Amino acid sequence: MSVEIAEDGAVVAAGHRVDYATAHTWAVDNPEKITSLVEDTKAFVTVIAAAEAAPAEQQQAAVREAFAAGRPQQPGASWSP
Repeated sequence: MSVEIAEDGAVVAAGHRVDYATAHTWAVDNPEKITSLVEDTKAFVTVIAAAEAAPAEQQQAAVREAFAAGRPQQPGASWSP
């Protein structure tokens, strides 16, 4: 599944925009999804967990940081950490 960056800066994984709630759900309840998207799941989960109590704007920024830290397995043409 490829990981892209939308024109507005949002992360798009497997064709779907990824918000903080989705990334957090994947990190907690669906580790198989994270494993299919990034090489370093621990780094991804660490960034998402660290943003749990942050304001919404920082949480959304954490999604891109988490994917960058985890290193996408299939970075798309628009991916740039």
